[in-house]
Amino acid sequence: MDSLGELLCDHTDELVQRWYERWLRERPSNPRLTEAALKDHLPLQLRVIGGALLKENSSRESPRELWRQHGRLAPEQRVLDEVLIEEVVREYGFVIEEVRIWLGGRGEQVSVQDYSFFSLAIFELTAESVRRYAKFRAEQVARERSEYVASIAHQLRTPVSTLNLSLQQLERGHGTPDARTLERLRRTVARLGRLVDGILRLERFKPEELPIHPESLAPAQIIDQIVADYEHDASSKGLRLDVSANRSARMQVDRDLLVDALGNLIQNAIKYTAKGFVRVTLEEQEDAVVFKVEDSGPGISSDRQRELFRPVYPGQPGGVGLGLSIAFRAAVAQGGALELESEPGRGSTFLLRLPWLVCAREEPTDSRADSGFLQPAEA
Repeated sequence: MDSLGELLCDHTDELVQRWYERWLRERPSNPRLTEAALKDHLPLQLRVIGGALLKENSSRESPRELWRQHGRLAPEQRVLDEVLIEEVVREYGFVIEEVRIWLGGRGEQVSVQDYSFFSLAIFELTAESVRRYAKFRAEQVARERSEYVASIAHQLRTPVSTLNLSLQQLERGHGTPDARTLERLRRTVARLGRLVDGILRLERFKPEELPIHPESLAPAQIIDQIVADYEHDASSKGLRLDVSANRSARMQVDRDLLVDALGNLIQNAIKYTAKGFVRVTLEEQEDAVVFKVEDSGPGISSDRQRELFRPVYPGQPGGVGLGLSIAFRAAVAQGGALELESEPGRGSTFLLRLPWLVCAREEPTDSRADSGFLQPAEA
């Protein structure tokens, strides 16, 4: 009669296959992500337990010590693959059940002591996976939150610097500000307000919950207003900022969300383009209006492109920056889409696609709180 240690070492592949078939029958929530999460490591883990069981009782490592070596489990990859920890725990439960069923089907008689060691080793394996999973997840969330806050600070720096410069000019002038200075101040405050409101919407709502308040407007006028806000940024870098749009076109869309999306795309294009141009084009299609923001910047690799449009929530893992996250959510919330055409060294073109007629949506009743920026005081 073989010992449990010998059985685990000699029949590892068979046991893994049984686990895999059980896993398929149980219909995992995300098969594409989950399959490699345990299957790639389970053979090693079963052999580690089998090897420990083959030793004399006095020389065996404790079940917990078996998992001190990092290479014997990789919960960090499961975090990156967005596999829920509940599914990881369930998968290890399948291991115990399938080994028990397999032993019974073969009529194998193993000692209670060996089977207890095996069960405890799987339990400790699960516990250590959960500990490392939680630790890595917490560190990742903290890192993402730090990057998110830093991104907010970076976005706020430009309009705040503009306000500070304008105030210094006013102080040196010792007089009434001219109309041009007042207009620049007005645009800067409006730009700052839109940014803060966009961040608040990002924090408070999922895309499918964002309140939508459509109005009839000329998209060309919105483009002109946004471009005027960023003309100084472009000219300070020597960039050509071009616009091509049908002035007579009108659409029914949420003004604030359109400005959120298009403003961030234009700002990003200027930010990441060192020389050449940024071009904004309005393309009219039968069922949609497409805003194209094209630049002569460095372009974006295909690997990076796959990360850009993953849905991202503040403090959660993801690859998209604050500006693109706001733009993406503003597009999706209105039944539109945000797409990218880019090659390294050949610039990038972001395409904001919106319906001609966007449907209204009220704010969820459980989140009606004043989030506006510089709201007028009540009389």
